[in-house]
Amino acid sequence: MRAIIVRPPTPGAQLIDVPSPDLAPGTVGVDVLECGICGTDRDIVEGKYGRVPTGLPYLILGHENLGRVREITAGINGFVEGDLVVATVRRGCGRCRFCLTNQSDFCETGDFTERGIKGAPGYMADRYAEFPQYLVRVPPRLGSVAVLLEPLSVVEKAILQGQRILDRKEPTPGRPRVEPVRALVAGTGAVGMLAAIVLAMRGYEVTAIDRHGDDTFAGRLLARIGAQHVNVATGFDALGAARFDLVVEATGSVAVDFSLIVRLGPNGVLVLTGIPDAAGPPSTVPGGPLFRDVVLGNQAIVGSVNANRTYFESGLQDLAAAEDRWPGLVSSLITSRRPLEQYAAVLAARPGGEVKSVLVVRRDDAPRSS
Repeated sequence: MRAIIVRPPTPGAQLIDVPSPDLAPGTVGVDVLECGICGTDRDIVEGKYGRVPTGLPYLILGHENLGRVREITAGINGFVEGDLVVATVRRGCGRCRFCLTNQSDFCETGDFTERGIKGAPGYMADRYAEFPQYLVRVPPRLGSVAVLLEPLSVVEKAILQGQRILDRKEPTPGRPRVEPVRALVAGTGAVGMLAAIVLAMRGYEVTAIDRHGDDTFAGRLLARIGAQHVNVATGFDALGAARFDLVVEATGSVAVDFSLIVRLGPNGVLVLTGIPDAAGPPSTVPGGPLFRDVVLGNQAIVGSVNANRTYFESGLQDLAAAEDRWPGLVSSLITSRRPLEQYAAVLAARPGGEVKSVLVVRRDDAPRSS
């Protein structure tokens, strides 16, 4: 079968023929339809990280995925041939308390594997085999947007973790909160835009920032969902005196991260989802005043990575809700679909105006209306 492979830490990617996966007892064979591209994929192609599976000289790239069930081995219930599915990414260590309870996103040993990233083949290939506990069945009507489910699962977890920390100060008996929770989203890539959509649906007062004017795709989409867009190209002073209860960071910029801390209101929470370049230049910040305010403001900073199956399932609910509320909105986040053979151009660098680029592995002409 065809597959896009990398050989970390050597930079570069290739489209080659590799052996098809064995369909072992208890597994499901899936034809890959689409794979989304994100910064992690591009970093792996640049040789910044990534690990090949044991015994193999290469890693099949790709973790954002959509596929269709091709074959089912004996004894499997809950799936039929032709089902649309999205596969989760992380596989637990099998030893720690979190991995043993299907919460591998909180693995304590670090000995997990991740499809297309760390020690397990990814989804940029014609097909894969997987155990059913790692497959999430997708309703046909969400087939046009389901490739976004993996990045959405990251958003689902980040928002839930942030809200749980906010909830530490509730309730206040007899004096319920009357004003909306103020949320700031930093970055208007796929993760940032998905975060803005989910936050808006849940009743947060949403502001999103980037370095572009209002007359852009992001600006227009944010206006459609009732969120405010602010251009911070000339600095965070563009936000005025605004402070926020929940800040979701989706940039991977260290400088932005420090700037966001000072935007937290009393008891506020900053959730970091972007992964900075570990080899980037050191930053100098006034740490004393910065973290003094964190302590005195009863604020919290938390990192959030990966997502277990429960967040994929809540993501499906939010995809359906967003499609019902704003038809076509989520699908517009996919700014390009290109055939697998054009992988090199898509992986080389983020094109201007990209929100989410998708590689089409196999055309899917099955109906998706029900």
